[in-house]
Amino acid sequence: MITFAGHLRACTRLLVLLVWLLLLTVSWLLPLAVGVFSRRAKAKLRVRQMAAWSRVSLRLMGVRVTREGPPPRAPFFLVSNHLSYLDVLALWSQVDTYFLAKLELGSWPLLGPLIRAAGTLFVDRNRARGVLPAIEAVQRTLDLGCGVLVFPEGTSSSGAALLPLRTNFFEVPVRSGYPVHVACLHYASGDPRHPSREHVAWWGDMGFPDHFYRLLSIRRIDARVRFAAEPVAGDDRKRLAADVAAAMEAIFEPLPDDGDPVVEGAA
Repeated sequence: MITFAGHLRACTRLLVLLVWLLLLTVSWLLPLAVGVFSRRAKAKLRVRQMAAWSRVSLRLMGVRVTREGPPPRAPFFLVSNHLSYLDVLALWSQVDTYFLAKLELGSWPLLGPLIRAAGTLFVDRNRARGVLPAIEAVQRTLDLGCGVLVFPEGTSSSGAALLPLRTNFFEVPVRSGYPVHVACLHYASGDPRHPSREHVAWWGDMGFPDHFYRLLSIRRIDARVRFAAEPVAGDDRKRLAADVAAAMEAIFEPLPDDGDPVVEGAA
């Protein structure tokens, strides 16, 4: 049950976020102008815009992000577990990166058009050769000196455990020759009325509008991005996927199904 204060908080945050989103769309004119002179400068400027926009957006939503471990330096190939649409903002706030995502992600409400405009790279998993254009797009992005991030579980989960990793995503680092950096996300609301597994993680048949409104009503959410100390390398995608899964398990912390303590960590 959302309290009156929660409804007021959610409505206020939603209004301010819409204004902030409008300002972002106007700011995209700058990378378009820069792109006339340099594709590399355009690519770097666009991800830095998204990083700055995400940091402010998270603050407006009452989300505090902490980081553990060293983030990779661009260019890089990074993977993370997937819990919510909030993951994109949390990761953007910590690393300048483009996302490699399943094609269906472009149809997500609200974030779909946003991540398309932000230059997200898509892979069509329903086509046998869908990975080949994605590999080429990732290689072009890496060649521009930018990072690429993928959610290899293929879908968001409750955070109770990691899902099996889809091995086709790892054809990209195998062919490009880049090692795989590993990160894991965790959320805590600190409020037993808003367990993070149900009110922050977005999974199963949860509807977006109701979930997003409920999330905005939560006074504070603590997000943690934990990076593995070393990247994982390999020349076989199935073996590489297994090694990456082990590296993710080593730094993964499941979300509890009741109110959890506030996450502490270095900013």
